[in-house]
Amino acid sequence: MENLLKDEDISFETNNGKLEKMFGEIAQNVAKKINDGSKRPDTHTTQFRKFYDKILELNDKAGGLKSPNEYPIKISPFVKMLNSKVQYSKTRGHSGENFVTLMSKSIKKVDSVETLQNFKYFLESIIGFMPKN
Repeated sequence: MENLLKDEDISFETNNGKLEKMFGEIAQNVAKKINDGSKRPDTHTTQFRKFYDKILELNDKAGGLKSPNEYPIKISPFVKMLNSKVQYSKTRGHSGENFVTLMSKSIKKVDSVETLQNFKYFLESIIGFMPKN
């Protein structure tokens, strides 16, 4: 995954022009690496969707904030806490190293309501490119 998803390739900022590539080419490559349709994928689509659902929930909560200043207090800690949940999923054999790398590198880049929403869109794009098991 290191070669597939470099830190400089990941950006959820709207104004830097990287989202088109993130939601297209990068999402497609990541989907193939995480779940290639084999009987033993790195991470099954259902497990991936569980984490997507959590991001969706956090994104909905972030959308209801009265001020962007509330994000670091009310949302950010729970986004960062996903790293431990992802690691636990790997320990239990439900997720692989590629998924852990994807999530940890992505979560580092989420620092606002806007970047959380774009992270959600990125995960949606990956799900769209995953084979249907």
